[in-house]
Amino acid sequence: MAVTEIRETIETSVGLDSNGLGIVQKRINLQSGSRHQIFQMDMFQDAIPETDSDNLIIEWFVTPYPVIYSTMKLTPLRNSRGPMAGDDKVLMKSIWTSYDLTKYGTFTDFPNQFLGAQPTFSFYTPALYVTGLVHGASGASVTNLAFSFYVACDNKKASLVSYGLGVLRERSIAQGINLMSQGRTIPPSGNVGQVFPMWKYGGMRPERMLRGNALADFFLPYSSTDSEKMLSTGNVRGYLSRGRTMQPFDTAFGSFDAVKGDIPDWVRFDLNPGLVAGPIRPQQPPRKLADNGNTLMF
Repeated sequence: MAVTEIRETIETSVGLDSNGLGIVQKRINLQSGSRHQIFQMDMFQDAIPETDSDNLIIEWFVTPYPVIYSTMKLTPLRNSRGPMAGDDKVLMKSIWTSYDLTKYGTFTDFPNQFLGAQPTFSFYTPALYVTGLVHGASGASVTNLAFSFYVACDNKKASLVSYGLGVLRERSIAQGINLMSQGRTIPPSGNVGQVFPMWKYGGMRPERMLRGNALADFFLPYSSTDSEKMLSTGNVRGYLSRGRTMQPFDTAFGSFDAVKGDIPDWVRFDLNPGLVAGPIRPQQPPRKLADNGNTLMF
């Protein structure tokens, strides 16, 4: 296992644009043709930034490709935030807030410090980008921006196919998302019956039981060498089709037959696939050819 330990620093000043956004970035080159797995990550604030902006917020990212900011809001007053921490291209994300001239900022990390101390994500792109999105007041200036980064990753030689596919995938998912909308909203009044039908009805769902007073009313999975009388294949399929009958949410699964009685849904469990699939279709006999290509007749 070849573990590469990387220590990098960023110390600079940045001016924010009219939208209150500034970008700081640094590229770290890695070995080509390898699969890289992140072992540990950490970052440290070396100095307190100086700025004339209130509520300074910094988003830090470690990614295989440069970060592209979006039009989504970071706060009600801050636009142009970076990708979400759960995005496939993000190896680490950290948000630093609550800055003033007398104390260091507070931060939240993904993965957290416990997960970041053990192997997490892997990637193939031979580069790492450390990117900081600085959010503040429009036209503000941020100086004395100083951060240190530590990355430990395991480098393993990858085959040409896996390496090429990995780099291609990472390049594809690195495209920026301008606006994202995921998930669905459920009104509280409509939450019942979403997954478990009995939420809408309450109590235990009723069940059906097979009658046991005649051989025609049930079947047993005897082996092929037993001589006990069995139901015919067509009769078994009749049970199966009736056991699959759709029912309202407040009634038992299966169905009722005037001759066979109640047929529960569990009669279709663990059956031979041939019984479930239906009768075997007729097939044309195979054609046999002689060495000279003529068809053999039997």
